[in-house]
Amino acid sequence: MRKSEHGFTLLELITVMILIGVISISLFSRIGSTGTAPVQSSRDDLIAALFFAQQQAMMRPGITLVVASTAVSVNRNGNPIRVSTFARGVTASPVVTLSYDRLGRTTAANIVVTGSGNSSGVSATVRVETSGYAFAN
Repeated sequence: MRKSEHGFTLLELITVMILIGVISISLFSRIGSTGTAPVQSSRDDLIAALFFAQQQAMMRPGITLVVASTAVSVNRNGNPIRVSTFARGVTASPVVTLSYDRLGRTTAANIVVTGSGNSSGVSATVRVETSGYAFAN
């Protein structure tokens, strides 16, 4: 008399694992909101510009950073040396000018990056310490 074997074959296990993987990828890709991407990108551009301005100030005098509503500019003696525009539909407030000393220090500030359109309701706050250190809250 032959015993009945129970269990799954390797082919069946691999097929089930592939199906679970495809289903999970399609479900998880729809969970994340794409409306946050422009705000996060603009926030990162702002932080990069703040770090760049701090590094430039430690090498040469006369460095300022100007945050406008749709762009950020690093200037040397009033002339732009780096300009980054925010993603479409993203604005920053308040409009502020930060002056750096030779040690990379500046005045403390909170800059809010806010989205509109597809990014409506999404915002990020960038905090600038008096030491020049900048980070996202």
